[in-house]
Amino acid sequence: MRAVNSLHPTTTLIVKKKILCILQLAPPVHGASMANGYLIKSPLINNHFELAIINLQFASSVQELKKFTIRKFFKSLGYAVTILQKMFQFRPDLVHFTLSTMGFAFYRDAFYVFIIKCFRPAIVYHLHTKGIKKNAEGNFFKKLIYRFVFKNTESICLSENLTKDIEQVSASTPYIVPYGIPVNRLTENGRAEKTGSIPQILYLGNYIESKGVLVLIDALSLLKERGQLFNARLVGAPADVTMQMLEDKIREKNLTGSVQATGPLYNEMKLEEYRNADLFVFPTFYENEAFPLVLLEALQYGLPIISTFEGGIPEMIINNETGLLVESQNAEMLANKISALLSDPVLRKEMGHKGYQRFQNNYTLAHFENNMLKTFNNILKIS
Repeated sequence: MRAVNSLHPTTTLIVKKKILCILQLAPPVHGASMANGYLIKSPLINNHFELAIINLQFASSVQELKKFTIRKFFKSLGYAVTILQKMFQFRPDLVHFTLSTMGFAFYRDAFYVFIIKCFRPAIVYHLHTKGIKKNAEGNFFKKLIYRFVFKNTESICLSENLTKDIEQVSASTPYIVPYGIPVNRLTENGRAEKTGSIPQILYLGNYIESKGVLVLIDALSLLKERGQLFNARLVGAPADVTMQMLEDKIREKNLTGSVQATGPLYNEMKLEEYRNADLFVFPTFYENEAFPLVLLEALQYGLPIISTFEGGIPEMIINNETGLLVESQNAEMLANKISALLSDPVLRKEMGHKGYQRFQNNYTLAHFENNMLKTFNNILKIS
């Protein structure tokens, strides 16, 4: 029998598992960079694991994201060296990798995966966009690379619908972890009840054509022709649609005075837009659309939402319950759905309340952190 010195009692040393997070942080600000920031700053995750971070920052603005430059190429090589060094020095048990799914960025990341796999850690890809299925179809070479990348790895998808994007290249069953955002003290219950005022429509997203901002202007033009009263605010950072292009289109469609493009707004100014709005419209047809954070923000503020069937949106917005979904790039259908909600304040309030409850039950930051903790524990086989 082993004696224990009562003056120096034995203690159990808990060694945290190590996770290397290879991801993109803001700037630029977009859904993935915000979610990544929430993850690495999470007290819950940091209490359970030892984290090391590699921030793959190739662009400082939304406009630069898809552009290939020589500077990005050399930065890619520099990050390859950083990954190699970190794998040697940190020796992670798990690599959590925000994998790019298309274009040059995918081939760059596939090279990083090759380096990582040489060290044989567990790997989980956090997939913030879609496009793999479409990109791999009919291209044997691309499909071969995708299968190499996904072989003996795990994946995190943002919704059940998005798992279809990797079913041809990944043998493992993906984990489903929706985004979550911090609960703001001024939410649905903090919005003042407005009576007798002209309804206010809000679009909030980068000024990208495929996010539907120009389709929305076309729809608003149809409403104006029908004599519908409204004010609309288009909030976002210019990208492939500039401020000048928006202002010209607003003027061309005779919407001056009813529609205003504000440019980007942040912090309290952004939240004020949600509080003042009666209806949130986000008619995206972006081919890589997955799980727009702006929709969670709108749900939190008790706003009825009109959006499309892209990506995981049908799981975020329950059609005819918390909002309305429309066909992509269909300005007339969009106008009809906007008109239906503008004309029915009772329905707006009912949908907004159900959306607020859906946010509280599924999409808070606490939900996201706990789901990520469970996922990491499952992959690392921690009970």
